[in-house]
Amino acid sequence: NRLLGVLINDIPNEQLSMVQTTMRPFLEQQGISVLGMLPSNELLRSVSVRELVNQLQAEVLCSSERLDLMVQSLTIGAMNVNSALEYLRKGINMAVVTGGDRTDIQMAALETSTHCLILTGHLPPQPFILHRAEEVEIPILSVDLDTLSTVEIIDDAFGHVRLHEPIKVQCIQQLMAEHFDFERLTSQLGLKAAVTAG
Repeated sequence: NRLLGVLINDIPNEQLSMVQTTMRPFLEQQGISVLGMLPSNELLRSVSVRELVNQLQAEVLCSSERLDLMVQSLTIGAMNVNSALEYLRKGINMAVVTGGDRTDIQMAALETSTHCLILTGHLPPQPFILHRAEEVEIPILSVDLDTLSTVEIIDDAFGHVRLHEPIKVQCIQQLMAEHFDFERLTSQLGLKAAVTAG
């Protein structure tokens, strides 16, 4: 019953070098094998639009075939449209939360890297918004909640890493293949590495 080694995960990119040159040697000097060091990955922190639908008990108004899109960030569209557009252009794979009556923000969001538009207050969007969302294949969700409650639920969803989505499983497999020392682990376990035919 001894520790075989550790896997350090979720290392911010700007700290990878420090962990490699400082923490890893320190742990190894203490007799702790560092079997791998996994960098942070935004995809693993993301949630699917489907998960947001479930968490928010939202009504899907359009593009229901795109609920597997992954949302990596949250933006609240409560400012004036010029400020919003500048802010929205900086985001990647966003969920944009805004009032159902904020047609200006909704249209701006549909022209950026938005993966879903969440309308609060259960107010229906204008027909031209639905039409544009269908064209660019962005799901629009409608919720009965106010903006603050909606944001709190989404923040909580981001706080729990889930590996239900195949794309996340593939990402973990790739990270492990690149950053985990399987040979060292099998050696420490006293196992022989499996030989696969090529």
